Amino acid sequence: MIDLNKKFLIYGYGISGKSIDRYFNNKKCNYNIYDDFKKIKSKKVISKEYLFNNINDYSYFVVSPSIKIDKNHLLYRYKNKILIDLDFLSLEISEQKIIGVTGTDGKSSTCNYLKEILSNKYNTKIIGNFGNTLLDKKDLTNYLSKIDILIIELSSYQLDKVKFLKLHYALITNILSDHLEYHENIKKYINSKFHIQNLLYINSKLYLPKNLFVKYQKLIKINKNRVFLYDDKIFFKNDLITYFQELNLNSIKKLIHDIDTNIKVKSSTISNKLIFRNQLIYNLNNLKIYNDSKCTNLNNAIYKINLINSKKKIIILGGKFKKQLKNSKFNVSNTLVLIFGYQANSFLDHLNFINSNYYKFANLDQLIIFLKLISKINKYNYILFSPGGESFDSYKNYIDRGKHFNKLIKKVSF
Repeated sequence: MIDLNKKFLIYGYGISGKSIDRYFNNKKCNYNIYDDFKKIKSKKVISKEYLFNNINDYSYFVVSPSIKIDKNHLLYRYKNKILIDLDFLSLEISEQKIIGVTGTDGKSSTCNYLKEILSNKYNTKIIGNFGNTLLDKKDLTNYLSKIDILIIELSSYQLDKVKFLKLHYALITNILSDHLEYHENIKKYINSKFHIQNLLYINSKLYLPKNLFVKYQKLIKINKNRVFLYDDKIFFKNDLITYFQELNLNSIKKLIHDIDTNIKVKSSTISNKLIFRNQLIYNLNNLKIYNDSKCTNLNNAIYKINLINSKKKIIILGGKFKKQLKNSKFNVSNTLVLIFGYQANSFLDHLNFINSNYYKFANLDQLIIFLKLISKINKYNYILFSPGGESFDSYKNYIDRGKHFNKLIKKVSF
């Protein structure tokens, strides 16, 4: 258990760092703040020189989850003392049921669907990698007392570091190769995802797709009676939204039933409220256009376009390329592939074209001009904007990128 009477260092002043700052201030803790890059106006801020000379004064280091603590990092020899913001929830939680959700893709949608269904009967909140935090609430105890269920979206970064968080239910959506720039290899990435089982209370359950169970049985350390397998084989019905709704419903039906047997789960009870996640933005003249700007995983982007059983389809890729497995190739079938950005060749290195073709563009604006021209020559049934790369090469974030795509598409006559 964390002792709040000890001395803490907040290392990294992002969203979670600011939240912990307010939490420590409310709790009147003894702490300092350090950030390599940001200028912070606070009496708690220390210099790098001060940190070097006084590092042993700190009992705990609360870091931003995405900071990579490798052998060359100052804090590497203090790894056992490293915490993240979610660890402090263990000091505050009392009666609430805690659900942890992780996976390469589909975490946010799954969390959103869970909240949408459970909120009909229970006061339910989503926190974690979803972008929300609770620790900075001034009257945290009173705030938490009104919450029945907490859903926590957990990234591999968070799972790699969290120590004290406890869960009543844990769900893994899927595992694809991702975040190799942080985890170095796929084995470490997979292990971080399965660390979620170590956060479960005794006799609590792990929910995961059948294919993961078959593939990674050796990584499951809890009793197999505590593992519920759900079917991840869904028939595609020519609509990405419906497909992923049904897939997500399969994953959460049993979990919700275990929470409350009286809650009935139907596809009609949920909606796709999350923007730029398989979002249908155009549906006219036998053409569907999806804005999936949130997709930063090339494997997942290709998986989605291959789901669509049509020879008249386009996928738009691009952005900052993320490290892939060495020599990995993803088959793309019966698709026109349009790639934007200065790293287009990196995407091409990992694609294997089957009855498909590609074109490269300097930016998204140029790509849409080309799309406008070919749409007058050929009629397509599907256009999927699922970049498979990060947005930071040209945009603030995936939302900024998604908005830009929507703006450009409105200028095209299909």
